[in-house]
Amino acid sequence: MAQNRTISGVVSSVDDGLPLVGVTVIEKGTNNGTVTNNDGQYNIAVSSPNSILQFSMVGMENVEEKVGNRKIIDVRMSPSTVLLDQIVVTGYSTQKKADLTGAVSVVEVKDMMSESGNNPMLALQGRVAGMSVTADGNPSGAATVRIRGIGTMNNNDPLYVIDGVPTKGGMHELNSNDIESIQVLRDASAATIYGSRAANGVIIITTKQGEKGKTIVNFDSYLTLSQYGKTVEMMNTKQYGESLWQAMINSGYDPNANGIGYMFSYSYDENGNPKLNDMLVPKYLVDGTKRMLSSNTDWFDAITRTGEAQSYNLSVSNGTDKGNKFFSLGYYDNKGTIKQTYFNRISARMNSDYKLLDDIVTIGENFSLNKTSELQAPAGVLDLALMALPIMPVKTVDGDWSSVTSGMLDRDNPARVLDANRDNPYSYWRLFGNAYIDIQPIKNFHFKSNFGIDYGNYYQRILTYTYTGRLGEGLNNASQIVQNHFMKWTWSNIANYQFKINKHRMDFLAGTEFNKETDISFSAKKEDFEIENPNYMWPSAGTGETYATGGSTGYALISFFGKANYVYDDKYLASVTARRDGSSRFGKENRFGTFPAFSAGWRISQEKFMNNFKDIIYDLKLRASWGQTGNQEIDNFANRTLIYTNYIGDTGPGINSGTAYDITGSDEGLLPSG
Repeated sequence: MAQNRTISGVVSSVDDGLPLVGVTVIEKGTNNGTVTNNDGQYNIAVSSPNSILQFSMVGMENVEEKVGNRKIIDVRMSPSTVLLDQIVVTGYSTQKKADLTGAVSVVEVKDMMSESGNNPMLALQGRVAGMSVTADGNPSGAATVRIRGIGTMNNNDPLYVIDGVPTKGGMHELNSNDIESIQVLRDASAATIYGSRAANGVIIITTKQGEKGKTIVNFDSYLTLSQYGKTVEMMNTKQYGESLWQAMINSGYDPNANGIGYMFSYSYDENGNPKLNDMLVPKYLVDGTKRMLSSNTDWFDAITRTGEAQSYNLSVSNGTDKGNKFFSLGYYDNKGTIKQTYFNRISARMNSDYKLLDDIVTIGENFSLNKTSELQAPAGVLDLALMALPIMPVKTVDGDWSSVTSGMLDRDNPARVLDANRDNPYSYWRLFGNAYIDIQPIKNFHFKSNFGIDYGNYYQRILTYTYTGRLGEGLNNASQIVQNHFMKWTWSNIANYQFKINKHRMDFLAGTEFNKETDISFSAKKEDFEIENPNYMWPSAGTGETYATGGSTGYALISFFGKANYVYDDKYLASVTARRDGSSRFGKENRFGTFPAFSAGWRISQEKFMNNFKDIIYDLKLRASWGQTGNQEIDNFANRTLIYTNYIGDTGPGINSGTAYDITGSDEGLLPSG
């Protein structure tokens, strides 16, 4: 008769020793199984000492362990060797993961997509070494990404390259479900191929394509709820009054002269220490109107709610020997945890490629069209809620918004601030993508010409409403329209040749790239409207002052680059990269810069003397690299504004206080201008 016995243990990774979650543990030949928990631990009852446990996980090599007389079986799993043959996009070209000599992180998109969220960059937190991701808290999920920390006093965002088209942001406008792969170029040797834009690292994103076979239709959706995990416990009216009394006593002031309306009864004990006996709160706050009843308001609760996000995605893909097609539609809506705030996005994508002339020529395109809209919380409204007095009600007795009295600091009603912003969302249309032609006149030689576009149209109408109360005195209602157009285009031409002779493998790449950006902005504002209604408050209906402003800016970048990779016997690796950029942002004498890089690697695990350690070490590589990257993240016309004169004739140490430099630091004297 079989006697069950319980086996336990921990499953961890060979790479870093961290526990592996979700590893399947099965008694071989049976349906008896379990999975590891968040700490990599498992418990399973087996039928005999001859039982064999099978450990399996996607992306890892399977492991089998015979039970024998053991009660504890700890297992270390290695990544699948198949991953070493994975093709990685490294900038204008691809390489086998095993051949990489630079710091390139490959993100497992399937794991990333198991998390709900709008911005794919947020899901990268904790998945890439040396990379930090923080959200700004708005419903759009806009994120700040830093690779290797802070690299400049200006824009520290990495360069994003989506299907070969560079951009500096707006990842929350990209539908995560359209992503096929993500690679992060973290060091200079890997990122140098992007030259003057690579100082803060490069994130390469490839979107999905159709595959040969049957038509595949996918649909997924989810609904998530969100709320603050931990909130500040707010004082009620009584607690605030007690704290106010104590603070005024400590400062030597009369507590009853607080100006808010609190009345305190207090005395002193035999040691002369003050003691609060009683506290009275007026029925109405002191504002002369008797419209605001003293309340007990939790202002944080008054402006927050449980957030709700919903997502729906539909994709259709198909492929044949002569071409592939991928089409997707997506809808995302997120009602933020701060009342009134929201973000929604409608997205469409069409990717396709077609082979012509016996596969000598391939043409294709990857385009997405997104329409986003967002109502952000007014700046500082959460801080305002944490500072507003609990004695002040949200609304007056006649249903109007309450306002601070003369005895209070100028901290406006946070709920009123949110409501006044309710009609001020922005909308943004973005067309992003590329069209290309790839010609292969001879085997393994490719010439690819790629034209990319990134066009954005931003629109916002900002309405200012009047309101009663001390802070609303003298405020004019107004309507302001903001319209911005952003046009960026990229044209790259790249030649690539790969060949193999015996144990030698080499590939060469050479290319040119042209980038141009033009931004146009316009704003018009009108004051004084007879009717405060969003359907009426267009600038032409106002009768007051008119204000208008506008401008245009832009820059151009021209680049020449090349790269050579060499592999001998799958053991010894070398790579050389060079790029020369010319940017209009710099003066004529400093417009061009050259950015070289060198790297080498030795796959020690492929040597014969490592054969005895194959079951322990699946891949061991020693690599060294050196490289230079550039930084062009300055104002488009910075070279014209670094030095200027100001003829106002004032004295003083400030740079704007005249044309004379106060060399002695005495803040006196005036040299003649010029």
